[in-house]
Amino acid sequence: MKSIETLRDEHNAVLFVLDSLEPALTAAEQGVPVPADVFTDVGRFFSIFVEQCHNGKEEGAVFARMPASSTTTALTHQLEQEHENGKRLSAAYTAAVEKYTPGDAASAAGVAKAARAYGVALRAHIDEETSGLFVSMQESLASEDDAMTAEFDRIELEEIGAGVHEEIHAMIESLPPRIKPWADKAKVEA
Repeated sequence: MKSIETLRDEHNAVLFVLDSLEPALTAAEQGVPVPADVFTDVGRFFSIFVEQCHNGKEEGAVFARMPASSTTTALTHQLEQEHENGKRLSAAYTAAVEKYTPGDAASAAGVAKAARAYGVALRAHIDEETSGLFVSMQESLASEDDAMTAEFDRIELEEIGAGVHEEIHAMIESLPPRIKPWADKAKVEA
């Protein structure tokens, strides 16, 4: 199903960002002055890509179409609660980034703690969606794939904004080369 493929690709983007972020967190914790914009860009990714775009697609196009049954109702309720928890964790990350000063290991520790807590939640959530939601979609919503995919496109264009999705993807690809010099510095200084 194209809708599942889209959501899976977005999961892969989330995992890529989390993996790319880790060396920056480690370097910053060691007092390496990782530029704040690396962390603010990731916060924007969490807010726009994860919360508004990805979760918006699931809530607006998928959950609403799931047939009512005790299993699917419980699953969508659980995933919606996880989305809410993700918003809290994302807000905690943003608050920590606002207090971050490049080169200050103590403020970096707050960013790292918040990022890792959100990362743990995101990874567990992705696993839950892969093993639960995607299976339910395949079983119950195959005939709705075109409609869900069209709704995904509408959400990206009208709710996220023209060009924003592409801008976020460009930022995602920019993370590893932006982080590498700082991560290399941490290895040298460690």
